[in-house]
Amino acid sequence: MKFIFSFTILLLNVCCLTSIHAQTIKEIGHLEFSDTLINFGSLKEEQGMVSYTFKFVNLGPEHFFIEDVEPSCGCITPDYPTDTILAGEKGEVVLYVDLVNHPGVFKQKVVLKGNASKEPINLYVQGYVTPSPQPLPEWERTSSFKYGNFYLQKNYANYGAITTKNPVHIEIPIYNAGEKSLSLQLDKMKLPAHYRAVLLPTKIESKQRGVIKISFNTKESPNLGYVAESIDLLFLSNNITTSVPMVVSATVKDVYTPAEMASIVGPTIQLDKSVVDLGSVKPNEKVTSEIHIVNIGKADLTIRSIRTSCSCVEAFADKLTLKPGASTVVKIVFDTNERLGLEEKVVSIFSNDASNSIVVVKLKATVLEEAPVETPLGN
Repeated sequence: MKFIFSFTILLLNVCCLTSIHAQTIKEIGHLEFSDTLINFGSLKEEQGMVSYTFKFVNLGPEHFFIEDVEPSCGCITPDYPTDTILAGEKGEVVLYVDLVNHPGVFKQKVVLKGNASKEPINLYVQGYVTPSPQPLPEWERTSSFKYGNFYLQKNYANYGAITTKNPVHIEIPIYNAGEKSLSLQLDKMKLPAHYRAVLLPTKIESKQRGVIKISFNTKESPNLGYVAESIDLLFLSNNITTSVPMVVSATVKDVYTPAEMASIVGPTIQLDKSVVDLGSVKPNEKVTSEIHIVNIGKADLTIRSIRTSCSCVEAFADKLTLKPGASTVVKIVFDTNERLGLEEKVVSIFSNDASNSIVVVKLKATVLEEAPVETPLGN
């Protein structure tokens, strides 16, 4: 079957966050899944994409929110709730599994972490994939996406969990079914600085195969945590330009050596609070609060990225580089529109503090129900 990724769904899969302060089991929610393993049995590679929905209910006495989702393979793309899961509330986690180029026995897992001191939740998918026959007739397997006279094996690049240490690459097979050669219009493509795309070979002749190689230079990425972006690739054949949108996703994390983490001469981030409690707030308004950051280390502190767990929360820093002893203010704006009752969100601050590269601020609020407008009775 053909599966076209929704960019909106990918963007909803917002940043992966680290666990916040430990809490006792009585203070948190608990997601109980109806099952944690699906055995697809025998599958065919030409099916392209399969999915399974894991259903859960929050049996804990309090709320729960999923902070981090880590697939063991880039062939798995998760879709999961990014909002607060209240006590007693039901929900689901959908795992999309790409079978292409994964013949044979497979067993992969996805690790879910949340606001809990319990062990992470592991969801498993397994089965056996029968490889497609080779060579493929005109390369028209059901997992391919047709654009004009050429086929792409997939129109997305999921790098999975990666680090800022080295660039990463994904190669997507392509088949030219047309009568003219196929190339990339590199001079006209406007890719972000941290992406690069090349065609191998640079010109694919008629009825020939090749790969589109997409490189992600994480050192130049403006964001950390979960990243989902759409880039446009321009293909040229017979003087006709075809634009192909490609969704690129990854979870980008800083990784430091033990020596870097033990260093006492580097930057050190310090926050004046780790919880922002807005108390009771009115509906349909924007509530603002502030936190203060100080660099108590001995080298410049760089705030690399600030991410929030909900589109209803925005966070901005006055300054992104702090000299030793310097401070800055992070303004947090919570939009209560379409929110009701207890709301708990998180703001993650990524920095170059090797010993504490991600700090998490918890945002709490109770959105009151809007009082009905009373109409005076007529005489």
